Amino acid sequence: MSNNTIRARLSLSFKGETYELDSVIDLDGCLDASGEAPDFHRRLAQAAGIDPYSYLYEALETHEIAFSDATGVAARSCRDGRFDWARFEQDRREEQDWQAVRAIAQRTLGARDLDAEPDLKTALLAAYRAGKARAP
Repeated sequence: MSNNTIRARLSLSFKGETYELDSVIDLDGCLDASGEAPDFHRRLAQAAGIDPYSYLYEALETHEIAFSDATGVAARSCRDGRFDWARFEQDRREEQDWQAVRAIAQRTLGARDLDAEPDLKTALLAAYRAGKARAP
């Protein structure tokens, strides 16, 4: 299971039937090179076996998805039933950079609580990112 997940729920009535869609989505599995947010409506529909070319799917797309129970870095991007994909992408990249820096720092500086030293943490991240930006 992914470190970054979110629960997506949507309720709608269509042709006299009530549909309660509820799915936990692996956000790490949604990442692609474009950086664009995934189509959460489509993911919910697929999980429920709803054909994306149906009238039910069209009705589903008009309803708002409620997000909750985010895990990992995604938890910082989920508030009041909404999910901020752009913030998640930014936080995820920052966390990846920090994990890489932490691994290097532990090998070279030994066991230290780098989170307790914000200036050192900032300097190490800046150096890492500068090197990353120059890499071919």
